Order: sequence, then C-alpha cells, then structure tokens
Amino acid sequence: MNQKPALFGINHSNRDISKPDSWGKNKFNSTFPAALIAYMGSIGVKPVYLKMGIDNTIVNEYISAKELFVLDPLDDYLYYSFESSFTPFQTLSLNNPPSVDLMLMNHKTSDILAGYEVKLTTLPDESTHSLPEEKYGSEIVIRMPSIHFLACSLASIYKNNREDLKKYFGKNGFGNISSYTEAAQVNPKIGEIWEIMNWLIKDNLDNQKPAIIQPIWKTLGKKPLLADNCLDVFVWSDLAFTKLFMTEAAQVPLDITVPVNRPTRALIQLFFMLNEFYIRGNFDSQDIFQKLTYTVKNDKAFSVSGRKTNLLMKSDELLKPRITKQEIKKIILGGGHTLLSPERRFDAVLANSPDLF
Repeated sequence: MNQKPALFGINHSNRDISKPDSWGKNKFNSTFPAALIAYMGSIGVKPVYLKMGIDNTIVNEYISAKELFVLDPLDDYLYYSFESSFTPFQTLSLNNPPSVDLMLMNHKTSDILAGYEVKLTTLPDESTHSLPEEKYGSEIVIRMPSIHFLACSLASIYKNNREDLKKYFGKNGFGNISSYTEAAQVNPKIGEIWEIMNWLIKDNLDNQKPAIIQPIWKTLGKKPLLADNCLDVFVWSDLAFTKLFMTEAAQVPLDITVPVNRPTRALIQLFFMLNEFYIRGNFDSQDIFQKLTYTVKNDKAFSVSGRKTNLLMKSDELLKPRITKQEIKKIILGGGHTLLSPERRFDAVLANSPDLF
C-alpha cells in the first residue's frame, strides 16, 4: 500500500499535507517546524527556551513539546492551524487580531491552546559563514505582524488589571501618536521610552511566555549541503524577543533630527500600542504602523544579523544541533520530499552546475 505524503505528528490540520500545494516554500516553512517539534517530543528532546533573566540578559532553559503545544504533539485531540487569526487577542486590538504562523487547538472542543510566530532560519548566515563555527549565527527577519503579536502578548498580561500600567505611562498616558510622527518629535523621548519599556519588562519576568519558534537548519559553511547535525529548535519568550531590537534602540541620538532606525521604530511602535491599550483597553495597530513610519519602508520591522543573534543564542545546541540529517526521513514521510518545489534561482542553478565552467 502506497503511503500518502505526510509530516510527522500532523494528523489534524487546516492543510491537507498529502496534496502538492501544501509543500510550497511558504507553507512548508511553517508546517515542517511543527512536525520537527512533534518528532523531537517523541524522542524526548526539548527545544531550547530563550528567556529574559533578572540582569537583562538572555537565559537558556528548555521547554518540552507538550509545554509548547499544551497537548502532547501526538495527542489525537491536537489540531494544527496554520496562518490563522489568533482570536484570543481579538479584544486587545481594534483591527483584526494578529495572524500567527502556528495556532494549536483542541480538535474536539475547538478551544485555542496557543499561538506562535515561526521563523525558520539558516545557520550560518551571510555575516557569519566565514567565521569559526562557534561564531555562526542565523539572521532573523521580523515583519510588522510580529510586533502586533508581541504588543498583544504583553497587553494580555494586564487584560484584567489595566490600571497597573499607570505607573509606567502616567495618569493620562503619553497622549496622541500624532505628536510623535516626526523624528525630531520622538527622538528627545527615546531615552524615556526605553527606560519605561525596560522597567515594564523587568517587572514581568514571571509572566513571560513563549512567543516565537525559531528552528535552525545548519549547512557546511556557505555550501548548500546539510551538516550531519543540522536541525534544532529555539523558542523565544515574548520578553526575550524584545532584546532583538531594544539593545540597538538604547542609543539616544544627540541630534534630534537623526533618522529613526528600524529597531528604534519597533520599540516606539510597541510602546505606543501599550500606551493606547492603557488609555482605552485596545489599540489600533494599523494606525500606529502607518503614522509612526519615520520614512523607513514598512516592508519589514527590522532584521538582526547572525553576528548579533550568535551572542544571544550561544549554546551547545547552536554549535551542534541535536537532530541529524539522517532523521529527516522520519519527519518527512510518504515521499513528501518529492512534492517540494523550491524557488528556481539562476544563481543557485549556476552554483550547482560546476560542469558549465
């Protein structure tokens, strides 16, 4: 009997994994990580959990697949919903709730269990492939919906006690975002904004929760060949995630007319979403993204190079991922690999055709 194309553990989902259109690049980038975590759970390997520590540094812990998915990944009640609106955050946002790459649900009760952004990343990246192996890092590109999701995640801590935000934002909050749309208006406030967000983060170390799943796939330097130990999963808490942009946003410009860079813009946007939530119980993410652009394109929120992520993610698992390339055939099942359709890029074809030269 021919087995249908399948991914380990994904038995109930809003994608038919047996069909070719579920194996395109954009879909595979979120379905494969879910299957990878399910497989890791089945062999007792826990993803690395990056949390914010008491001294404003990242602390490495571990989180089980069951803790991430709330149910055991192989539980018949577990439903994998990809690219879905995370409706538990509906009341926090005036717009549609943030869409998440992976939402976990109870197949029988329709309860929503958890939601995550998924960032499948390469190790090493362009900035680290020529460095010693222990300095390899992965570039992370963050889009606007991730900032919206992060704001909702932090606002949800105060859902039932919004008044507690007064100590950060003052009696009346920071006022209307229209007063901060120019670099010269917001730059004098950057120091204060950073201090307030840092204070809020430090006060919520016990409330942080997983937000971003970042699987890594490791190659032999820049070659398009998988390393023997090639796969692992890192999970960022919502608070640890802020470290990706707040470190760079800590520099207060001496000249108030200096353009606002992407990491600082992400901090400002997050700050004003929480400020609006404090004032009225929800926020308008679209309005904030449109007005607080500071002439920087809205194509992405920001990106972080592997040189920087290496410092935050440094661990045995980054140096030697725990899942081997031989195990991939236990995750991609039923000939699913034959349905993959990567982008055909001219440079990739040339690089893989040495006989031409």
